[in-house]
Parts: sequence; C-alpha cells; structure tokens
Amino acid sequence: MLDDMHKRKIDMADEIFVINKGGYIGSSTKSEIEYAHNHNKKVNYLEEV
Repeated sequence: MLDDMHKRKIDMADEIFVINKGGYIGSSTKSEIEYAHNHNKKVNYLEEV
C-alpha cells in the first residue's frame, strides 16, 4: 500500500530527491527511482551515485 502511495506522489511531483546517505539506496527506493525515470521525472540525489 505504501509503495503505491509513493508512486502516486511521484506522479504529482516535478522531480524527486533521493536521500542516499553513505551511498545507500534500498530496494523500495530503487523501485521508486525506476518508476520516476519511466515517467520522465527528474531525479536528484543527496550524494553522488
């Protein structure tokens, strides 16, 4: 349910900001990043990927 809610929020956003402290990106966040890319949303990161 939360995953679906996050994707709806991505739909409403112009871009997303990933907080990848220490370079860590969890599996759920990876899925959301892929979803954002597939929907032509800009993705920014706290730390360089």
